[in-house]
Amino acid sequence: MKIFIKSAAILAALLGSGLTQAANTTASIPMGLEVPKSCSFTDVSTGIVIPENGSEGVGSFTFQCNVAFTSEFQSESSAVWGSGKSSVLSISGKKLETVIKLNLPQFGYSNSPLPHGWVWANWGYRAQAQTGSIAISLKEPITATTPAGIYIDTYKLDLYY
Repeated sequence: MKIFIKSAAILAALLGSGLTQAANTTASIPMGLEVPKSCSFTDVSTGIVIPENGSEGVGSFTFQCNVAFTSEFQSESSAVWGSGKSSVLSISGKKLETVIKLNLPQFGYSNSPLPHGWVWANWGYRAQAQTGSIAISLKEPITATTPAGIYIDTYKLDLYY
């Protein structure tokens, strides 16, 4: 009888312990997101008035990218007219040569003259917003013999990413 009780006790212990152990299973759900590449301009000057006396007119801009980028800053006249020089152009085709300076200290330009009116550079990734300006002046001040008219040009700021 003692053997029966011992056997029954061991059997009960084995069965009981099996019933108290919980089953275990796991699952996993992958998570993630894609942040799209982006570059944007803010606080871009609406226009620059070039003084007649040869002093500088200044325009400013801010840009930010979340990826490495290349920039091209150029006057339309230097790109379109192929002269290698920047200028303002009248409707009648008269040109007045200009001097353009880029101020973008984060990239090593501190009121640096751009001899051909443009700069092309590969900058890599920059986390902070970048603020810069361009200063434009006439190479020679207006005189009494300067042909009358409205002279225009456009300074283009392009970011490639």
